[in-house]
Amino acid sequence: MQPVGPPTVKPPVPPAPDSPTGTDAPAFAPPGPPAPRGSAADLVTDLTLFALFYGGLLIAFTEMGRRLGVYPAVWPTDALAVGVYFLMFRDAVGRLSAVVALVSIVVHLVAFGHDVGTALAAGCANALTFALVGWGCVRAGMERGALRSVPMVVSLGVVAVAGTLPGAIITAFVQFIDTNGAFGPLLLGWWIPEMASVVLLLPPFLLWHGRAEDVGLRGSEGSRPKFSREEELAFASLTLAASLVASAYYREPLLRDLGGAILLWFAFRLGLFATAVASSAYALAVLGLGMAQVWPQPLLLTDLVATMLRLQARLVLVMLPALLIAAIMAQRSRQQREVQEDRRRLAYALEGANDGIWDWHLPSDAVFFSARAHRMLGLDPDHAKKRLTDYGEVVHPEDLPAVAKSLKDHAEGRHLLFQAEMRARHRNGSWLWVLVRGKIVERDPVGRPTRAVGTVTDISQRKHLEAALEHAASHDPLTGLSNRAGFDRALEQARRRLVRDGALFAVVLIDIDYFKSVNDQHGHMAGDLLLTTAARRLQSAIRAGDLVARYGGDEFAIIAAGKSREEFAAMADRLHKHLSRPVEVEGLALPSSFSLGMAVADDRTLDAAALIAEADAALYAAKDAGRGTWRAVGIAARTAEEAAHETPRRQMLPHSGLRADRRPPL
Repeated sequence: MQPVGPPTVKPPVPPAPDSPTGTDAPAFAPPGPPAPRGSAADLVTDLTLFALFYGGLLIAFTEMGRRLGVYPAVWPTDALAVGVYFLMFRDAVGRLSAVVALVSIVVHLVAFGHDVGTALAAGCANALTFALVGWGCVRAGMERGALRSVPMVVSLGVVAVAGTLPGAIITAFVQFIDTNGAFGPLLLGWWIPEMASVVLLLPPFLLWHGRAEDVGLRGSEGSRPKFSREEELAFASLTLAASLVASAYYREPLLRDLGGAILLWFAFRLGLFATAVASSAYALAVLGLGMAQVWPQPLLLTDLVATMLRLQARLVLVMLPALLIAAIMAQRSRQQREVQEDRRRLAYALEGANDGIWDWHLPSDAVFFSARAHRMLGLDPDHAKKRLTDYGEVVHPEDLPAVAKSLKDHAEGRHLLFQAEMRARHRNGSWLWVLVRGKIVERDPVGRPTRAVGTVTDISQRKHLEAALEHAASHDPLTGLSNRAGFDRALEQARRRLVRDGALFAVVLIDIDYFKSVNDQHGHMAGDLLLTTAARRLQSAIRAGDLVARYGGDEFAIIAAGKSREEFAAMADRLHKHLSRPVEVEGLALPSSFSLGMAVADDRTLDAAALIAEADAALYAAKDAGRGTWRAVGIAARTAEEAAHETPRRQMLPHSGLRADRRPPL
């Protein structure tokens, strides 16, 4: 049967039979809360013992408070019960809440002689406080000893405030009905003791299971301290006790408040668990001295109950900052230990790697490069430079902005590691590609980086392979020209420049006439020779910035920029004449007949596919005209001789399938 109450943590999985330690957890894991015993008899025994414990607390603190005149201003019963729950149980919040309610009802009826309504209200209030505080701590993850962080300490404060309020409201409301007093003071009289007891007494219980790994800032110090941790802990404890003794002897509250400063000593140096224990002991001692009325009461607080409420509020304000600082120092200690472990791992990894290492002290600009890093650049390790700025000429100027940006992103926390690929100058003047990786391992108190370490790797071979693969993917292996994919990318870029800047360009499609006959009569080697010859001639004929590509088997394509149609017409005529020269190799004369089709992109709404279709239509027009000539689209004829090289647009439409109204006829 599942326990009634808030969701709780599941019990641990039973250990494997072959586990030598009886658990699958690693040997170095901190001890956790004990697993619940499974039999019904064990469960009944646990609940009975808890009921006796809670009943004893309830009677003891009630009678003590009444005799000392501070009831209910000091009420640690529920906080101590929750603490025992975290020490002894894991998933019984619902059952234990029911036990708390039942014990409270019985004690109020039998021991205190209250009526049934008052007893029921007291049982409901105590059970509700126990359940909400315990469930809130479980939901925040505190049952695993995880109070060693600032969010956990803040969560403890929230649980203390919100978890104790509903029970205090119930109790204050019942008392308000019985006494007809003011509801606000009654609520504060019940709420402040419950809330203060959670903050003052619960942290040692929450931190108990993780106390072994909580060594404080001392555990992360690199140098050997002058005093051992036990000696410093004893000295700090004696100092705290001495302040309380002096405060009681001289009846001086200022000496009592000095304990808050001593608690900061615990927080900064001795760990969160030691701080929690010292704070709880300090709070109990102060409350005991307060109930003994050691210090003179303020003139406005002649009632001892009001004095104790005020004193508990002051203790909460003293203890919470100490816990927060201790949590911050615990986080810092863990981070420093992690950095030290990272250094060791890096050293072990570099022993088996062929990488160079570097160590940079940012404030002084002092840098260290290993012998392997120097040999990578052809430098002599015995004449190493001492500052990073002395290596400024080693980095390629074009790579400096990217390297600086990567380092800045890492320093500002946007990236976990610093990583950059850059070109470095070798001693012989050549450039090699290196991969620089590193991490900031030290910062000053304000968070500025002071030290970074990392590696440098020669990746030149990988870069050359990537360049070769990229070239192979975008170039024709026979002619060395761009392939169809490279042409399509260049065409899209030219079209965007046309739309953006109005930059005219033309697309020229070139087809080798009778290419199949050359292959059939002279063989494929002759065909390849004709293709490579045409590619060289086209490359030598185009201008810088233009692109020539192998568009298909025996077809080439050119993207050429220009300023006028006349310029494009002169270019087409020059290309045709340059290609039409005879091709002779080892006494073999190959036919060199080429047909050219050109389309000028002067319409900003024209897409790439339509432009290719127009150039293809012009190419077919050139072939229909007898081959060995060129035709153009979008160029108006100026003379009869020039008009002989052009075909009216409507005559090309059957080949391209384009609409007749796309452009005006030529």
